Amino acid sequence: MMSEQAPLTPERWQQIERLFADIEERPADRAALLAAADPALREEVERMIAANRGVSPLDKSPPSIAPESADPLPSMLGPYRIEAPLGQGGMGRVFRATDTRLRRSVAIKIPSEKFSERFEREARAIAALNHPHICTLYDVGPDYLVMELVEGETLAARLKRGTLSLEHTVEYGAQIASALAAAHARGIVHRDLKPANVMLTKSGVKLLDFGLSKPFRDKQADGHTVTVTLTLTAEWERVGTPAYMAPEQFEGAVTDARTDIYASGLVLYEMATGARPSASPAASLPPAFDRVVKRCLETAPDDRWQSARDLEWELRSVLSVPAATPARPRYWLLSAAFTLLALLLAGVALIYFKGTPERPATVRMSILLPEKSRVQSLAMSPDGRELAIVLVQEGKQQIQARALDSLELVPLAGTEGAASPFWSPDSRYIGFFADAKLKKIERGGGPVQTLCDALGGWGGTWNRDGDILFSTDALGTVQRVAASGGAVTDVPHEQGTIQAYPFFLPDGEHYLVRRGRLLGAPDAGIWLNSIKSSRARRILPDYTSAEFVEPGAGSQMGTVLFARDGTLMALPFDTKRLEPAGNLAPVAQRAGSAAGRWNAIRGFLAYVSGHGDTWKYVWRDRQGRNLGVAGDAGVAVSISPDGNRLVGDYHGIRVLDFAQGQRTQVTFGNLGQDPVWSPDGRWIAFAGIGGIYRKAASGAGISELLCPGKSLMVPKSWSPDGRFIMYAQLNPGSEVDLMAIPVEGDRKPFAVVQTPANEDQGQFSPDGQWVAYTSNESGVSEVYVIPFPPTADGGRWLVSKGGGVMPRWRRDGKELFYISPDNQMMAADVTTKPVFRSGDPHSLFQTGIVDTGIRTGPMSWDIAPDGRYLIISETSSDASITVVLNWRGAETN
Repeated sequence: MMSEQAPLTPERWQQIERLFADIEERPADRAALLAAADPALREEVERMIAANRGVSPLDKSPPSIAPESADPLPSMLGPYRIEAPLGQGGMGRVFRATDTRLRRSVAIKIPSEKFSERFEREARAIAALNHPHICTLYDVGPDYLVMELVEGETLAARLKRGTLSLEHTVEYGAQIASALAAAHARGIVHRDLKPANVMLTKSGVKLLDFGLSKPFRDKQADGHTVTVTLTLTAEWERVGTPAYMAPEQFEGAVTDARTDIYASGLVLYEMATGARPSASPAASLPPAFDRVVKRCLETAPDDRWQSARDLEWELRSVLSVPAATPARPRYWLLSAAFTLLALLLAGVALIYFKGTPERPATVRMSILLPEKSRVQSLAMSPDGRELAIVLVQEGKQQIQARALDSLELVPLAGTEGAASPFWSPDSRYIGFFADAKLKKIERGGGPVQTLCDALGGWGGTWNRDGDILFSTDALGTVQRVAASGGAVTDVPHEQGTIQAYPFFLPDGEHYLVRRGRLLGAPDAGIWLNSIKSSRARRILPDYTSAEFVEPGAGSQMGTVLFARDGTLMALPFDTKRLEPAGNLAPVAQRAGSAAGRWNAIRGFLAYVSGHGDTWKYVWRDRQGRNLGVAGDAGVAVSISPDGNRLVGDYHGIRVLDFAQGQRTQVTFGNLGQDPVWSPDGRWIAFAGIGGIYRKAASGAGISELLCPGKSLMVPKSWSPDGRFIMYAQLNPGSEVDLMAIPVEGDRKPFAVVQTPANEDQGQFSPDGQWVAYTSNESGVSEVYVIPFPPTADGGRWLVSKGGGVMPRWRRDGKELFYISPDNQMMAADVTTKPVFRSGDPHSLFQTGIVDTGIRTGPMSWDIAPDGRYLIISETSSDASITVVLNWRGAETN
């Protein structure tokens, strides 16, 4: 232990890093080098060596703290450097600290009583919670907790200045409910929800003290499922704050998720009124909100909302759904049965009984998703009977069909890796993108039919004449293919425009499309195009995908459905005049803006509920343990050669300094993609309009065009000697090829790998003599290695087994990593001298990596010099899909 260690100054860190580097370069001299160092320095370097070889520093016990002691704290608690006190109270002391491994600020909480062994074990399980509205518990040490450092003010402090508006009350309440739902899904009840445990930050609420909550779980007893309680046996644990305790807490009865629902009602009431209810909520509250709060505060748990997800849904409906909307039934299975019956009967009435003077009531239902799953995209069949859902679960991405009169999800074999599903007009087939192809499958399953090549599909649409329109990330234009497959033709369009997500109007000739190179561009918006003419007209300025909902029988008034700031919006549209014909109106809030997360037909709307589209840079160790979040992510990431920064494509090209937390925007307005570092860390190369550019990593100066081109060109790797940039290029007639360009001199491109197959994701080895890349020439993407510069007889080696993408070299060149088809992080030992050899690959951990649209495209992970992995992944799972019958769109003029 480092019991008498001085604070780690920058000079001290330089000594540590220098000794560590010497040992890495001369492993045979390790003992002598360590013996010459002072004890504190030697111990720190030994810890770094252990971490680099897959042993976590947390496996070593940091110094134990006497919680009751008033003595000054040591400067270090394990890997945490204490910096300043943040507060002190009856529960203990809180300090600001720095995690020296991840170079991030944290909060260290030292309670006033010692932990029990059972508390530590269960608190570590609670630390697995990861949600944007939960203050994360990073680690549990001997009698101290390590938490996310949250800056803002507590809700209790805010309420001292007065009540909140209904809009803020509903939004904060929904965020609290979302956080509780995520915890409840992991079997964790908070039990002490109150305004003092809710922090208001710039990004919304953060729930505090989940580390003090109490887990619960279901246990089988005599063949029946019963709820039992697991108590965290720390002597200092509070059973709740009396003013916010549910009746069952006062009685010492079993608590569960509904205990938190009760406390949520109290907090909601206090936000809206500034006081706690002495009896039932006042009648002066808005009726819809009053109904939500009253049900939270029912004395019997069975009479409350039965899940936090239900509460979140009800709150989000307060501002948009009439107060007369019936409350959701209490028991889920019975509710589902009656709701499904109502859906079918109402659907039949909607189709066959016309001229009804009164508009049918809106009916909503939730489709619960499997645990730890998320929706990539969904589409509802035109007959309104079935949903095609691309579900990501346990590393597998596949279309699963859900009939609305069934409670089961049915996986469709052969759709692994699918994205962006869409239906044929007769509801018989589902079109989708996978393996750089456009494919289709019958709704009940069966053999998958490949229609054409489609690298990086950006949405498809199918008309009654048997035409399919689709767009791709590779070309950025709309193309046309017969539903039976065959030759692909370009659809007439204005030259130089970038178009995505086409959607046919009922006439089968006109279609909606998102147009524009980037958000804010002069031509950005939703446009109306024709397959017979290049003339087009902008309908809306919103840079989003759009869908068209057909008019009812006897009407010519349809609806354009699109997203604006996460809210689904409806615009009446005259199908005869081909122009808007009414006022905009919101349809569903918090439905997300990403294409494919909502879909509607006449009478039916389906959208993903919850907090999707949240991508983060997540650190993991060699065992896959979550080491923390580095910030919001785009679709690509690259760690600087010194390991101190990352570059990604988040709203343009952005550099993040790990130590300072400083973000530098290199390019703006979504301009630029797939950035890579120069070996000296001074430059960023990226794909831009018309070729490959480089710009100073500091953001200074202007972008320099290195390699112009008319087709898609994306940089992948910069050679260690700085001489070459390797890039992927879409070449007509030969799919995607790997090319390279000298950075200086004549800058004449040359082929690295060029075949009729797709070659992509080329990565230079650390010594610059080898290239790892992916190719689908065998039918699936595999990882190969060739010499560099390429020669005719240089040889080629297959590294992956059974598929692989996104290869990365370990910084010393002794291992090659890649992602398997089921999103496992795979590793293979390799040697590069005198010839290349690789061992059998083996799995390290399940990555949780996001599907960025093209598995053989953007590099969605990287490895740091210290052996940690930085992975772009989701930080929350989708809870459910909401289906709305008789959804209300905009009104016509």
